[in-house]
Amino acid sequence: MARVWAMDPVPSYGDVLALVTVTRTAASPLRLPASLRTATVRPVRVVHVDVAGAPTIDGAEVVRLAEDVGRPAAVDRAVAGLDPSVGWVAIADPQVEWGPGALDVLLEAASRRPRAGVLAPRLRTPSGVDVQSGGELPTLRTTLRGRIPAAPLPDGPVGWVDGTCLLVRRTAWDSVDGYDPRYPGSGSRPDPADVDLCDRLDRAGWLVAGVPAAVVTDHARGVLDPHGPHDLHGPVLETRDRSLRRYVHDRHGAPARVLMALARRR
Repeated sequence: MARVWAMDPVPSYGDVLALVTVTRTAASPLRLPASLRTATVRPVRVVHVDVAGAPTIDGAEVVRLAEDVGRPAAVDRAVAGLDPSVGWVAIADPQVEWGPGALDVLLEAASRRPRAGVLAPRLRTPSGVDVQSGGELPTLRTTLRGRIPAAPLPDGPVGWVDGTCLLVRRTAWDSVDGYDPRYPGSGSRPDPADVDLCDRLDRAGWLVAGVPAAVVTDHARGVLDPHGPHDLHGPVLETRDRSLRRYVHDRHGAPARVLMALARRR
């Protein structure tokens, strides 16, 4: 007698919008809450994941973590805790300042692109300089050199986008299980965790899209080098190197892994 295997149903979500932000330091003021009021006309459920004792956000659901599990894993925990009414999740760093209507522009772009799994706004520094916050997926050659090529954010499909501020379709997020928690989150940009997420969404048939008409300011972005990593010294550089090795190991065979190890020793 043939056996019939039950398949897990595809989750069905509502149209509620939530925003997730993660604080890993208590030193900097939160710019996100005030600008969120003018970013959309829709109500927003805010989830604040904190590992550093940062001030709470008024009206937010607070998730306190006893240890720093890294930004990717912290975001995963917050999204997993949302109820099924939430079908859209904005993910933004606490130092992001939304431009007026920026979140509504992202939502409108998502409605026109039903296969868009993640949409990213244009990022600017506090001085108004546009950040190179997207690009093609890196090749083995570029990752062996420790680089992730970045370019100005296009209007439409792109290989990867900066995870500083994103809008994700929850069904797409679930299809790839969100961020890979093995990535610690390097604190530099581009972060290999963001590139990995976009690559897996692309492999699963979802679009990664830039929406430059939506503008946000990243107050944590270095003014002197707005396009590059925030800081590539000491522990940050070491963490980013580990993340790049993870990215290569998950996609290429043993010879590439050996080359990656040798390249990092130079």
